Amino acid sequence: MTRNRTAPQDEPSQPVEQGRKSLRLTDSCRHLLLFFACLLTLYLPLSLPAAPLEPTAQHEWLAEWVKRGEFDAHWLNELLAPLTPDSKVLRLMDSQAEAKPYYLYRRNFINERRIQRGRVMMRSNRAVLQRIQKQFHVPPEVVVALWGVESHYGQHSGSLSVLRTLYTLAANYPRRAPFFQEELRQFLLLCLEENWDPNELEGSYAGAIGQMQMMPSTMRKYAVDFSGDGKRDVFNSSADVLASIASFLAGHQWNPEAPMAIALNEKINPDLSTLKSPSLNTMRPWQEWQQEGINLGSKEKFPEANEPAALIALEEEQGSRYYMVFGNFKVITQWNRSSRFAMVVRELADQLRKAP
Repeated sequence: MTRNRTAPQDEPSQPVEQGRKSLRLTDSCRHLLLFFACLLTLYLPLSLPAAPLEPTAQHEWLAEWVKRGEFDAHWLNELLAPLTPDSKVLRLMDSQAEAKPYYLYRRNFINERRIQRGRVMMRSNRAVLQRIQKQFHVPPEVVVALWGVESHYGQHSGSLSVLRTLYTLAANYPRRAPFFQEELRQFLLLCLEENWDPNELEGSYAGAIGQMQMMPSTMRKYAVDFSGDGKRDVFNSSADVLASIASFLAGHQWNPEAPMAIALNEKINPDLSTLKSPSLNTMRPWQEWQQEGINLGSKEKFPEANEPAALIALEEEQGSRYYMVFGNFKVITQWNRSSRFAMVVRELADQLRKAP
């Protein structure tokens, strides 16, 4: 007779015990995963950062150029996207040499080295300068003086990337941003017209280029091919450089019969400080100054009665010195609006005119 045997009640079967252990292990893993998920939500951003905007999407003025059909958007973005602001350019823009007193500013340009070099350049370019004077009616010494002041006769034309400089100022210099946005535009158009690589050109901290350091808008308008090779080579051709300077001066109504500036003798011209002009924009006919008692003394070239004239003062170590300046002086300030700049051009030109 067979008897039924049952397992003791206090001894659970092995499979049931293993199942309970598995459940406990699964719960532990679940809690651990939840813990790490919480950590991730705390320390990771909710979404990945957006890709940086392309320049044409970032700047409305660039988008406008594309809209007008002047430039291809892809070309602009490829050209400008890698550029970073140049802090050196921004620093130099607020510490320009023209802000120095005149007696300190002059030392940079009116010195024996620059005068002697200028006289050499006058002689070596005599034939070209004679042709330029015949065509543009601008004296050789004035053309060479501007060349000398701007780049030491082509020896120092700047070493900063013109593209990066202009983009830095267009996008990061609010005080004059519209001006530099237009200069960047003109520079890019110039590169397309002249087949220049924008990435290769170097210039000044303000974006001026070539041996005569013209801003791009000025260069597009006034630079000329005077050597006859079909190119406006403002980097290597002294003929093109000098003729382009003369082209600018002639284009701003240079008067070959008028003086630039005449220093006044305070002994025969008292109370000059009370007569000083507010600005060169307030020039009035020379005859009106004569009627107020201004005496030029004995000079080689007197202005015509209706010649525009202004009275300015420049800083010397012992105080102000006064000058009557005329239309040609103002023409130079169309190149660089500083009266100090215009006066060193006039002083250097006087020295070069005396060249043997």
